[in-house]
Amino acid sequence: MFNVGIGEIAVIVVVCLVVFGPERVPQIARQIGRFLGQLRLTTQNALDQLKEEADLKDVSLPDLRVGSLRSQARDYVRELLDIEGQMAELEREREALKASLEAETGGTAETRAPEAQVVEAKVGEASEPAPVDPDAT
Repeated sequence: MFNVGIGEIAVIVVVCLVVFGPERVPQIARQIGRFLGQLRLTTQNALDQLKEEADLKDVSLPDLRVGSLRSQARDYVRELLDIEGQMAELEREREALKASLEAETGGTAETRAPEAQVVEAKVGEASEPAPVDPDAT
């Protein structure tokens, strides 16, 4: 949770022993434990109240942990940035429009007007957007 190693915990314990003395360290540890427990209960009560007020009893809220929120955000960004899928869909639409245009004019790309060839060339030259790193969020 806090990425604290054994060495750092040992330093914290030694500092607590020096500052508070060995008699008061267990009391302080109990007080900290009670405080964290009450903090957890308070946040859970606030979430429960939010669910009740918003009438979302049958809708489950996502897991509200920092790591979970980060992974959910990465997943959403990946879905939004599915450029290849979007480009493939646009290419299919372009081909369908091209086929319907050819069917209407009754000819191929060589027999069409030069303006249509210019429009098709511009559509075919769709530049790819700059790559985005979804892990950078």
